[in-house]
Amino acid sequence: MKDDFSRQAVKVFKALGDPNRYSIMKLLVEKGELSCADFDGRTVLSKPAMSHHYRILGNAGLMDVRKEGLHYYMKANVQLLERFVPKFIEMHVKQKTGGQNVRPGSKE
Repeated sequence: MKDDFSRQAVKVFKALGDPNRYSIMKLLVEKGELSCADFDGRTVLSKPAMSHHYRILGNAGLMDVRKEGLHYYMKANVQLLERFVPKFIEMHVKQKTGGQNVRPGSKE
């Protein structure tokens, strides 16, 4: 793989290939911007595990992080997401889930 697009595509698909990171991305797209504290109670994963997933999503360019005081806020990079996964929002986020909310790290 010589071109940047291919390298970026591999990072994006590897990042989204994990069910926990996929759920995190869906939640970020649905809610907009969330802090680390906002994920408490929404996930069964430990804070170190969530940090690991944030890092992978950030390295793939799928998530932007900003720091405000002691808090970190995450936001989905929707433009990049839609570049590599067209209609992600339409097909994966806006779908009706039958009233069920799947949490990152939960077993379906």
